[in-house]
Amino acid sequence: MKKLISAILILVAVFALMVPAVADHATGFIPAETEHPTGFIPADTDHATGFGMNMWVNCPDGYGLNVRKESALSGKFITQLDCGTKVTVLTDCNNGWVYISCGNIKGYVMRKFLQSTQPGKYEITEREDHFIAVTPYFVSAKALNSNTENSVGLRVKPNKTSQAIRRLMAGDELEVIARGQVWSQVVDPVTGKTGYVANDYLMTV
Repeated sequence: MKKLISAILILVAVFALMVPAVADHATGFIPAETEHPTGFIPADTDHATGFGMNMWVNCPDGYGLNVRKESALSGKFITQLDCGTKVTVLTDCNNGWVYISCGNIKGYVMRKFLQSTQPGKYEITEREDHFIAVTPYFVSAKALNSNTENSVGLRVKPNKTSQAIRRLMAGDELEVIARGQVWSQVVDPVTGKTGYVANDYLMTV
């Protein structure tokens, strides 16, 4: 009888040790670094219990971010997300890619094109082919606010984080040669250089 009880206790102990392992996979979440040493996780895997961290798309020059079925450039294209789009990171593949969801879209994107804060209106670089050439006309720079004569920066690229050619003063004149949705391409008579200024800080002379 004692041997029978001992055997039963051993079986119960073994079963108790197995329960956490079973529970970990019952949710459908598979850690990328354990089950998938290459960082690849099949796109049809349920990642509902992943990181759940919100991030925002911000690609260079305002280009969209490709979503793919696998964590590689050779992965099948699913769709493209615009700059400023919020996504939820479900799993980090540890190879430069993350598995994300956006509405009913799920797939893989390159981690370097996501940022943890929502990009501001002037931080999303406009694509060069979004600018429309216009008959040149003159504008003047507006002040940042009513308490200063400073205006915005004349920048190398249409993005407030790009290099500034110079800081404008309220009333500085510029020649507009092309217009975008958020920025204008201008020629600066002071430096003779071509750059970009946010449309909100320009007014027609």
